[in-house]
Amino acid sequence: MKNTFPLASLGGFHLKIKTKVAIVIPKPDLAAQTIWKILSSQSYFKESDEKFDNNPIFSFEKFPNDIKVVHSNKDGVESNHLDLDIQAELYIFASRHRAASGTPAFLIHPTGNWSIITLGGREKELSHTSAIVLKEGFRNLQTKQEIYNLSDFKVDLEVTHHGPTKLRTPLVFMELGSSESSWVNEKASLAVGEAIIETAQSFIKGVSFKGESYVGFGGNHYAYRFRKHIIENNTAFVSHIAAKHTLDYLSEEIIMEAFEKTLEETDVALIDKKGAKSPQRTRIIEILENIEKDFILV
Repeated sequence: MKNTFPLASLGGFHLKIKTKVAIVIPKPDLAAQTIWKILSSQSYFKESDEKFDNNPIFSFEKFPNDIKVVHSNKDGVESNHLDLDIQAELYIFASRHRAASGTPAFLIHPTGNWSIITLGGREKELSHTSAIVLKEGFRNLQTKQEIYNLSDFKVDLEVTHHGPTKLRTPLVFMELGSSESSWVNEKASLAVGEAIIETAQSFIKGVSFKGESYVGFGGNHYAYRFRKHIIENNTAFVSHIAAKHTLDYLSEEIIMEAFEKTLEETDVALIDKKGAKSPQRTRIIEILENIEKDFILV
């Protein structure tokens, strides 16, 4: 049943858009727009009477109250305004990924700036995220790559980078990369779009969490050793990851924030022993001991 109340002040109260998962489609993002074009053509969603940023909101036919699509007038990295009008438990951003190599890819990652601002958000601030959602989303991207025979697309887990950082709602970015030719690839867009939907459905059904959630330190941008670890260990989940080039600038406060802003209880760090210099490892371990967190070298 459609919401017949206007999304405005009523009796002194601001009526928020309520859902468990909001799939965010940034209007300036070409890949996100292609993903939405393909998903909307598949009749997964139905237009509602609700609006966000003066754009109609669409409800997922199977779970209309729990999964909704919102179109943001701002780019994804700048969409810090979502919480003003949306009450959700998770945001999944459909997004482009850009890389100089242009390698076709499907990717997932949390957002945040470990020190300086890389793109959007505030410096020394991380978003809230979920280790379970990151792993489930990664698996779904792998599955869709296989189903649609898109072997030329790499499936990757990225480290924590860029905005938004101000949102109180946990979020992940699920991305299509890494050049314009990929952003308009309809088959690849369908694969990422369906992976997003299935990740949203897993979240609202409550994916069981039996294992350990970690924060990662070290390695390159594509977090090879951490990706390998969670693939090989069914009970291992990872949330925020700080790449090697950020380790010299990490404060005790931002490291603690990585643990606190993970939805699942997280008390252990993974350290890429080959993806960090000896002084960097020593410093990170000292900080972890100060904040009473355990660590594992991988």
